[in-house]
Amino acid sequence: METGLLGSRWEAAAASLPSLASGRLEVEIGCGNGHFLCEYAADRPETTLVGIDIKKKRCFKARQKAERRGYRNVLIVNTSAEMMLRELNADSVDAFHIYFPDPWPKSRHRKRRFFTMENLRRMHELLRPGGRIHFGTDFFDYYVQAKVLTALHPGFCLSEEPAPALILSSLYGRKFSGASKSIHLFSAVKTTSADEERQQHEHERDVDRGIQDDEHG
Repeated sequence: METGLLGSRWEAAAASLPSLASGRLEVEIGCGNGHFLCEYAADRPETTLVGIDIKKKRCFKARQKAERRGYRNVLIVNTSAEMMLRELNADSVDAFHIYFPDPWPKSRHRKRRFFTMENLRRMHELLRPGGRIHFGTDFFDYYVQAKVLTALHPGFCLSEEPAPALILSSLYGRKFSGASKSIHLFSAVKTTSADEERQQHEHERDVDRGIQDDEHG
């Protein structure tokens, strides 16, 4: 079966996924134990869902969860996010889900965060026109960094549509919502037209205002 979606390193592992033939692909970066991905997969049997995580134990648990539920459209890959971004093919991804990434809260460690302009540029290359990035974190500082970088990228338009509510089904989503801790979310769309590019500039002007509202809300 010719898929043309995943890099050659992952084609063999993905060949058994019948949903791959549909051509729709979504990726969760840092899937953990698979809580969100398996809830999200329930209503999307025609979409290939790839979860990646650097920790083998988490990947094992995520695979078990998907197998128990009989999801044949879920692929769990034990690798780093940066490696997967290098392996995926351009214009192949419909959405990236990035929820509760390691915040590296100390100032001297912030350079280790995943959400950088370099990785944002690569995700832009991998997304199809109209593809989305969904981001969520409990660290307001990281939220500001990610949202501002996305607003500054000329190929993205911040979206009025929020990240999927199922983010609260993830391990950290349930933990933080149960503790009444604020979860900061945004989504962005890869621009496909001049109109959307104009919308991007309008959103950029609203970024500071939106961030201030989130901070005081």
